Amino acid sequence: MLTAIKKDGTWMTLPERISANVLAEWRKSANYYCPCCKMEMSIKAGNVRIPHFAHKNNSSCRASSEPESAYHLMGKRKLFQWFLSHGYQVDLEAYFPEIKKRADILATIGGNRYAIEFQCSVIPEVEFIERTRAYQSVGIKPIWILAAKRLKRKSMYEFSLSRFQWLFVSGSWHHPFLWMYCPETNHLSVLKNLTPFTPRTVFAELTSASLTLLPPSRALPQNSFRFPFLPAWRYKRKDWSLHRVKTARRTNPFFEELYLHHITPATIPIEVGVPVRGMLLIETAPIEWQAWFYMDVFQEKKIGEKIFMANIIHFFKKRSKKGEIKFRPLPLLHEKPPLEYPVGQYIKLLEHMGYISKLEEGVFKVEKEFSLPFNSDQVQMMEKFFYDKHKLMLEKGNIQYNQGEHPYLS
Repeated sequence: MLTAIKKDGTWMTLPERISANVLAEWRKSANYYCPCCKMEMSIKAGNVRIPHFAHKNNSSCRASSEPESAYHLMGKRKLFQWFLSHGYQVDLEAYFPEIKKRADILATIGGNRYAIEFQCSVIPEVEFIERTRAYQSVGIKPIWILAAKRLKRKSMYEFSLSRFQWLFVSGSWHHPFLWMYCPETNHLSVLKNLTPFTPRTVFAELTSASLTLLPPSRALPQNSFRFPFLPAWRYKRKDWSLHRVKTARRTNPFFEELYLHHITPATIPIEVGVPVRGMLLIETAPIEWQAWFYMDVFQEKKIGEKIFMANIIHFFKKRSKKGEIKFRPLPLLHEKPPLEYPVGQYIKLLEHMGYISKLEEGVFKVEKEFSLPFNSDQVQMMEKFFYDKHKLMLEKGNIQYNQGEHPYLS
């Protein structure tokens, strides 16, 4: 911790550096107490350690349950100074007794209070969600910023996000993004245009800016007016079709179902496993949940037969109830559509591509069948034809816009 309370009730914030003489004087001249649990604290500092307060005895204080690294201490100090330098009302390590929580930073902007959490360690998902809801329950808007050093980048547009890191996704489903910060470079980064391929693999755009050049009012990411991931998506889908079965368990219900429907991963229809808007709500890989739709609804249908949206939703909910389709919690999104929204977007895409036509609300007619290849040569030919024909439609359909006013930093 960087702040403590003296015996007379005044607050003290430790500076970034303390000379040995000043440190000795401070240690002698006053006692220091935790703002949260009121237990006595001591000043820790040295040639390597960043000056900070620590409880003298073992404590069950919630504020000290997570060990603070030098990276974390440096980060929240610099973020605090960033807000302060732009004239915002800001408090370091603010404690809220009504919910028994301590935020790294409390910023008051335009009459709104924001709890800024710079998170460097992994905490249980339930704790992350509980803290988020606790802030919201007292009218405080939480902003969680992930330590940038934890991001795993695989290529220009491909990243790996753990389930815990997905919790940091903010904004709306129209325009989701993830904030990160590195105190060593003093750069705030944002991962935007999030397009998940599997539970962990995501295509996204990464942009960064130095805090010395970026005011908080301009921290929100700009709209994405393009969708540059389609070539990488196609490559990844081909790779999945060829190699996913090697890591699948024998008891995996998805691959069992493929077998029962006389389908192999390499011959899944080309129309299955395409990006659609809102699919970040679903943790299950798009190629899998769209394959469930194909096997449950579309495969046995002949041209001219009807498909009912109610049946599609029924099967979707049935699969999710059995755990075969899973969802992301995404507690920071300030608005979310129904969980079946991506399925509706997939149906709309098939309609635009001419596979189905709308007869009336919730009722569709099959106009043409999916492309079911029988060998690798057909796979390559059908895949190229499909993406050449529908490239612009897929790109346009996945552009993410920031619709409406954003509740953060406004």
